[in-house]
Amino acid sequence: MNSFLLPKNLREKDEHGNYGVWWHENNPGPLKKLPFIKQFGSMKFSKVRIDDSMRPHLNDGIEIHYVNSGKYDWVIEGKAIELFPENLSVTAPWHENGSISGIMDIGQINWIIIKPQEFTNEKALNFGNWSKLPAAFQENLGKMIGDADNSVIEKARNFKKYFDELRNELAYQEEGFEIKVQNILENLFIDLHRQLSNKIHKNQESDTFIEKLTQLLESDLTKKWHIEDLAAVFNMGKTKFTYEVKKLTGFPPNSFIISLKLEKAIQLLKTNPSISMTEIAFSCGFSSLQHFTSTFSQRNGISPRKFQLQQQKKRK
Repeated sequence: MNSFLLPKNLREKDEHGNYGVWWHENNPGPLKKLPFIKQFGSMKFSKVRIDDSMRPHLNDGIEIHYVNSGKYDWVIEGKAIELFPENLSVTAPWHENGSISGIMDIGQINWIIIKPQEFTNEKALNFGNWSKLPAAFQENLGKMIGDADNSVIEKARNFKKYFDELRNELAYQEEGFEIKVQNILENLFIDLHRQLSNKIHKNQESDTFIEKLTQLLESDLTKKWHIEDLAAVFNMGKTKFTYEVKKLTGFPPNSFIISLKLEKAIQLLKTNPSISMTEIAFSCGFSSLQHFTSTFSQRNGISPRKFQLQQQKKRK
C-alpha cells in the first residue's frame, strides 16, 4: 500500500525507522468499535529489528499474515517455513506460529487477528453476529483453517487489496466504516475459502499423481524407465513432468526411481536374512553389484552388507 494514502500522523517513522499502523489490546484505536478484531497491523520495516511479540505464540483468534515485501522466517506448529512476498498464512487459535528468532527483516507485512464467537478443535467456526456468511460455509472454512497443512497460500496477491482497504477504513474511520470493514472481511473470507479449497484439491491431485507414478515404477523396478515415456503416461512434457516430480518428492525423476529401488532393497534385507547382495541388486534393478553397493552406501551412510548384519543381530 502507498503510505501517502494515510493521514500524516500514520506516515511518520517511529524511533526504529519504521512506519505503519498497529492496533491491539493496549492501543485499540478504531478496534474499540470492532471488538471481534483483536489486532490489525500493517508495518514497513526499514531496519532489521527484534520484536518479541512476533515470536511463536498462541492466541484465541484466527491470525492472518500477508507479506508485501521482504522474507520472514516463520514457524507454524513446529514446522519451519519462509514467508515470501505475496504469501499469506492463516492459523487457527490452537496453532502456534511466529518468528523463531523474533527478527523482523526489512520489508512490509500485514496481519489481522479475528476472534470468532466459537472456534475450537471440538466446536465449528462461528464468527458471530457481525457476519452474515452461512453457517455451513463458516463450518467448512473452519475445517480447512484448522488443518495446519493448509496454513500457507502462495501467490495470494489478491489478498493485498483487502489489507489495503482495511487499513484505509480503520485509519480514516469515516461514516459507516464499521460496516465497510465487516464487508471487506466477509469478502476476504470468501476468497480464503476458495483459495484453500483449490489448494486442497491440487494437493489431492498431487497425491494421486505420485501414488500412480509409484505404483507404475514398482510394478517393474528392473525396467529401464525413460523420462519421456513416463511423462507421456501422465500427458505431460518432459520438463513439466520433471518439475512436478521434484516439487512433490524432493527428487528429480531418476533419483526418485533410485529411492524406490533402495526402499525395496531395505525391505528385502529386513525380511530375508539369507538373501545375497547380488540377488538384491538385480531384483531391484541395479545394473551391477558395485552400483547397488555404492548407491546404497551413499544414500544410507552404511553398506548393504553391514545393514544386513545389523538386522540379523536384532533378530537374535
